[in-house]
Amino acid sequence: MDTSTFLKNHLEASEEELPRLIDMAAASLSEGTDIPPGANTEELLWRYLRYPYYLGLFARRVVAAHGISPHVKEKLCHAVLQINMHLEQGQEPGPGLFSLTSWLAQNNALKRDDYLGLRRGLIWLPRLTSSYTEELDVVLPACEGIFRDAQVRRDEAIELVLMILTAKEAIGAQGREIFDHLMSLTTLNKSLKREVCQIVVSDAIPFPRGNYEHPIETGDQEQDRLSIRFLPGNVRRRAVVWLARLGRDPDDLLKRLLKPNTVRGFGGDQVASGALDLLDEQWEEIGDENRLSLLRRAADLPDTAVRRRAYILGEKYLGLDFLRQAADDKAKSLREWAKERLERREAGEIPTPDQLRDELAEDLEEDDE
Repeated sequence: MDTSTFLKNHLEASEEELPRLIDMAAASLSEGTDIPPGANTEELLWRYLRYPYYLGLFARRVVAAHGISPHVKEKLCHAVLQINMHLEQGQEPGPGLFSLTSWLAQNNALKRDDYLGLRRGLIWLPRLTSSYTEELDVVLPACEGIFRDAQVRRDEAIELVLMILTAKEAIGAQGREIFDHLMSLTTLNKSLKREVCQIVVSDAIPFPRGNYEHPIETGDQEQDRLSIRFLPGNVRRRAVVWLARLGRDPDDLLKRLLKPNTVRGFGGDQVASGALDLLDEQWEEIGDENRLSLLRRAADLPDTAVRRRAYILGEKYLGLDFLRQAADDKAKSLREWAKERLERREAGEIPTPDQLRDELAEDLEEDDE
């Protein structure tokens, strides 16, 4: 086997396409590996292209190129995704998991084996690299295609939503946008979305070894990598808001979540912050006495960053009287923050509603007590 044989026999490339495809393979490998520039002998190229990672580098370039036959692109996308089903520990999947899935989805060519390959590729994404990060304009169509065209069962769909959101190597800091998009898809039914949100809000680690029955057989190490302890914090925040949008009673949800130690484990502060987002969104729908009680609960939670957001939310709706409570907060950092903030207000620096909204939307950061 050499590069030309692979291109002709497996991708059905034409004689006219072969030289260009070989040049593209050489270019992708010279940028992504230590292969010497200009070393484009077919035998040397094939040494690399046999491996999923390098084949993925090549495929990303081919899919984005003009003038290459659609059937060549389709067969190459299938090859890169489906080879992932044979990955073992230590082997890297090819980059471009979502861009290749997106191309297949947009061309009505996505198969179940592509979904299985994407799933396994997500499991074995390297944890400490940024070379796999993909943009929203390919991630979102890929998600739509998976749930529309591949015959993914309900339990598989739930797992896949969580897997996509934990794949930080592929989605970077785009978790919130992807989550909002998934929750808006008409191809996912309401009860499935609600179950996803419930898992995210209630279970810090829903996939610990032996504690979760995966829809497809997974080994111990794979189960560890599927844990949503890797879930972006801003997704946990959004899941609270979406739970209410999907039918959960906002008042009951707020009363349950704005209590100390209600949400245990990694991400409890993010869930409490999401409850504040929900309180902000539902403020006009909640009675005066009840919303003040909820706000006071939030200002008494253990997490300093959450209490600060509660004070800001109180200032937005109740003015400086609520903000002044922060001057007696148990955390020195918050007392100093409140003092400086109150001095600015008394000096006439009054924030606009938009400024307060932007401040409340900031990512949650931890402070020292």
